[in-house]
Amino acid sequence: MNSHEHNQLEIKVRLANYRTVIQMTMVLLLIFPMIASASQCKKDLAAVDSGIKNQYGTYESWWDYFKCPVCLGGDLRKGAIVNKSQIKEISSMRNIAYMQMSRGDEKLCIDTLRTPKRMLRLS
Repeated sequence: MNSHEHNQLEIKVRLANYRTVIQMTMVLLLIFPMIASASQCKKDLAAVDSGIKNQYGTYESWWDYFKCPVCLGGDLRKGAIVNKSQIKEISSMRNIAYMQMSRGDEKLCIDTLRTPKRMLRLS
């Protein structure tokens, strides 16, 4: 192998390394928007959960904090912005959005949570 062939081989190896780096960068750039929307769906779910809990009265004791007020048939607080039938509808949409998120349908999850967020007057 002469020096000219050796130099050409070195150039090919360097180009192959650059190509791998460029490909990995492209993959990361394509995946990043999905990661960002996934976190948005989780944020929206947390906001809806918090909004639902805020519609109920104060907690009597520390263990009441961990109970599900919708499941227990708790009473809405006097200043609630939604009624019990709307809470059930919001909870149903929230559960659908959670299933969509777990399947990887982040955009659909965000779209499903738009109505509950509007009903709860969340930003």
